[in-house]
Amino acid sequence: MNIPVVDMILRSGWVARFIMALLGVFSIVTWAIIINRFSVLNRAARNNKVFLRGYMDINSLLEIEKIEKNKIAGPMGTVAKMGVAEFRRILDDARKLTGVRDWSFFLQTQFGMAVERINSKASELGRKLDKGIIILAIASSVSPFLGLLGTIWGIMNSFFEIGNQGSASLPVVAPGIAEALIVTLMGLAVAIPAVLFYNYFVHRVDRIENEIDEFKNLLFSHLKRDIFTVLYTDKSDK
Repeated sequence: MNIPVVDMILRSGWVARFIMALLGVFSIVTWAIIINRFSVLNRAARNNKVFLRGYMDINSLLEIEKIEKNKIAGPMGTVAKMGVAEFRRILDDARKLTGVRDWSFFLQTQFGMAVERINSKASELGRKLDKGIIILAIASSVSPFLGLLGTIWGIMNSFFEIGNQGSASLPVVAPGIAEALIVTLMGLAVAIPAVLFYNYFVHRVDRIENEIDEFKNLLFSHLKRDIFTVLYTDKSDK
């Protein structure tokens, strides 16, 4: 039993087969990225929500370390752990330096370093969320051109056969037209999902990054409050 699509592919020339092979690779890579990003972004969004609910119940920044590991596994949890690390670093530096005269300058410098490191960690997480999405953009741009190239090649083959056989009958032009059609459809089949999911994932990543930015501001305010509270308590005890 002949399957029309398979039959058209088998009768295609080497150029069309090469283009279809490239499109097949693009399709496999594209769907692998789509499935992976769905999993990664859904997990990141879910973990952020779970962590944020737990974070709202804590008083001290150090209580973040007591949150269960499965509730701190998302991007926000990673940023929060960086905030705890910076909290400990600032306190250690403040307690080691006993001869500081201008505490406001010292703390301003320390807070600036903390913000830079927290922002750097958030940017690193953003790059991980974006991983692979650019390939979808490339696939959505390149696939239509490959399809167009195959279409032109198929039409040229039809004209070549017309000139070679001196006839424009359907049996003469059909192979070239079929070749052009199958390559065009393959190009669209790769490009359309790639561009749709690229836009969707970019929107999802932007939303998660905006949530992280809002959390960074909350975390930094919490960091400063706890630092001032601990230092004031230390001085009061002395």
